[in-house]
Amino acid sequence: MVSFDLDGTLVTREYVDYFWLDLVPRLYAEKYGVELEEAKRKVFASYEEIGSRDTRWYMPSYWFRRFGIEEHLEMALREAAERIKPYEDALETVEKLSGKYTLVISTSAARDFVNLVLERVPFYRYSFKSIFSSSSDFGLAGKPPAFFRKILELLNIDSSEMLHIGDDEENDLKNALEAGINAVLVERNKGHDLRVLLDGII
Repeated sequence: MVSFDLDGTLVTREYVDYFWLDLVPRLYAEKYGVELEEAKRKVFASYEEIGSRDTRWYMPSYWFRRFGIEEHLEMALREAAERIKPYEDALETVEKLSGKYTLVISTSAARDFVNLVLERVPFYRYSFKSIFSSSSDFGLAGKPPAFFRKILELLNIDSSEMLHIGDDEENDLKNALEAGINAVLVERNKGHDLRVLLDGII
């Protein structure tokens, strides 16, 4: 079985960065009549206050309620979805592996974002047997070893039967290895290509 991270591995991070760093501050500025730069300072400070170790950090619904802009959530998600771009090497790799291995997605992204990607890239919807969101499905922040162990339990497989591929050194590599799963780190900023990276491994 081969497990893939989502953002930064199967699709670019542009859409989530746009959502959190541009759309949310813009809506905040419009709501409270402040300059965009001031809105960014306040919004980003709130992100830091919660931090990525808290499950709420991953949840669009929490932030839109907190900032009093919940009526704009669906619109914001749709606008961000227009920026979803799959990596070409990921598309080719998934296509190549789908006939040989069972494929799953293991992500910390909230289901809101997972569903957007599956709508915009239908090929992924039909290529993956299961999709696991640590934040939405298990109430876990990031991808701790417990997340991977839970996946193994649900799929009823041994850790030696899974390979996980992702772009985060702690969540996708260190934590997967700690759970006993083989893992491969894809570093997009260094020009890593999944077709080359996985050649000879699977």
